[in-house]
Amino acid sequence: MKLRVLGCYGGVTQYHRVTGFLVNDHILLDAGSAAESLPLEAQRRIDAAVISHSHLDHCASLAFLTDNIFADAKAPLRIIATLETADAIQRHLLNGTMWPDFTAIKRTGSSVAVIETLRPGEPKRVGELVVTPFSVEHSVPTVGFVISEGRNAMLYSADTREIGPIIQRARETENLKLVLIEASFPNKLRELASKTGHLVPEQLEGLVSLVGKDVPIRLFHMKPGYVERIAREAAALGGDVALLEQGEVIEF
Repeated sequence: MKLRVLGCYGGVTQYHRVTGFLVNDHILLDAGSAAESLPLEAQRRIDAAVISHSHLDHCASLAFLTDNIFADAKAPLRIIATLETADAIQRHLLNGTMWPDFTAIKRTGSSVAVIETLRPGEPKRVGELVVTPFSVEHSVPTVGFVISEGRNAMLYSADTREIGPIIQRARETENLKLVLIEASFPNKLRELASKTGHLVPEQLEGLVSLVGKDVPIRLFHMKPGYVERIAREAAALGGDVALLEQGEVIEF
């Protein structure tokens, strides 16, 4: 599996806290900045976008991506999300008012985009990947994902205030090679993090103890102004814990 960081922090683009990853060069895992981070030719290779929840920093780039590729699309872009998130994208983003409804605009006989739903606990085939969503606690309906390809698996937290479901999935997932987990605020702002549906580094202690140094834990969604503090607090946890970098590529 190959994972490219499209939305994180730092670098030339400075995409603070928007979230997006490109898996195997053609599947988006959240879509906060795909159209802004990738050249047009790379955007044309994307055929699916798996979305964790409806907040703009995780799905806004769907608007620009569909606009960029619709003239050359050979098949519809699959937008894959839970029923609640799919409904929000359809009503508030690709709704014909805020942005063209590319699920209704046809090109060479098919729509530019199609929206598919998934349910927590039920695996779904997305290309060569198997994606299994699980519910997490955030300010809107949100899911994390266990993503597997062959014998290798990755765990993605999405945005959440509770670490318990992540630890449970890490314990249950065989051949776990990578954990992507949010850490939006430093420890001193744990109360604020909880109120807004996010984590701080000290909450990851149990996860680090579980996976040890064998499984890398990479952090995303850091709020601007707190990146260096969060990095120090993450390093103090031990294990293989570090912040993701904009443009970073991870392969396993």
